Amino acid sequence: MGGFFAKRKRRKAQEAYDRALALWQQEDAELHEMADMAAGYQGETGVGSLQLHQDERVFMVLKGAALIEPRRERGHYVGGYSGFSFRVAKGVRYHVGGTRGTYQQGAEVPTPIDTGTVTITNQRVVFEGSKQAREWAFSKLLGHEDHTEAPWTALPVSNRQKVSGFLYDAQHAVEVRFRLGLALATFNNTRADFAGHIQSELAEHAPSRPVAPQ
Repeated sequence: MGGFFAKRKRRKAQEAYDRALALWQQEDAELHEMADMAAGYQGETGVGSLQLHQDERVFMVLKGAALIEPRRERGHYVGGYSGFSFRVAKGVRYHVGGTRGTYQQGAEVPTPIDTGTVTITNQRVVFEGSKQAREWAFSKLLGHEDHTEAPWTALPVSNRQKVSGFLYDAQHAVEVRFRLGLALATFNNTRADFAGHIQSELAEHAPSRPVAPQ
């Protein structure tokens, strides 16, 4: 009986190791691919439908993305009271007072408003949908923020007051954010720093390789 439980324990340990190793190898391969791209990838031409500017090169074409813009939720009244009523005759009541209070606007919530294709280049990000089109020029970009709860990236620009961005599926989240970062580094002439960051990630990842069970 003891041998049976020992074998099962070893089998479970081996299975856990195999899963952990497969995940580590996948992450390691992704990091090596990123390091190679950061060192030499300069984008492409002749891909996608976007009309490119002079010296513009495409870093990614992502289909099935969604345009995200803030939309205000329904507002409500606060601080009101219903007043009171009293009986003045049989079957007749008189209502006194009451106020709806102060109206408060609803909060602005990032909301998908169209679906289409996002193209990332070394000069801008462009969304082309069935109803809407947006361009975020890197020359006007104030920064960018990646959201994890629903994978989307906010792109505030100086020529628009409201912050918009684009939504993508979780499967492409790592690739989208890497290629956008590489495109921005190319535009800002900071590719060496960007490549150095990827190399640091690789160096930190190597010691985390799972150890086979004895």
